[in-house]
Amino acid sequence: MKHVADPLAAWRLMVEDMQDLVTDPDGQRAKLRELAMLAYQRYQVDANELSDMLEVTDAAREWGLLELEHGYYLGLFQRPEHDLEPGTQCFYKGRLIRVL
Repeated sequence: MKHVADPLAAWRLMVEDMQDLVTDPDGQRAKLRELAMLAYQRYQVDANELSDMLEVTDAAREWGLLELEHGYYLGLFQRPEHDLEPGTQCFYKGRLIRVL
């Protein structure tokens, strides 16, 4: 993302993109964090503003996760199918998880 001309403007647009926050909350969080750090490195924001941006980024991820779970509950989305037995540990998006 180092090629972004205005990381602060890009961050503002991305944080309002509700569809991407619901479909990929962790991926969007990573992108938002990177843009926030880039805005700080380019002196667009100070340390206090960076802290606020990171808090909003985490809150946006939590909102996306809740909306995704709500969509599963309402039947709007189908949970991903997998062939793993319950209790199996595997890596998903770079994290070690346990299949429930």
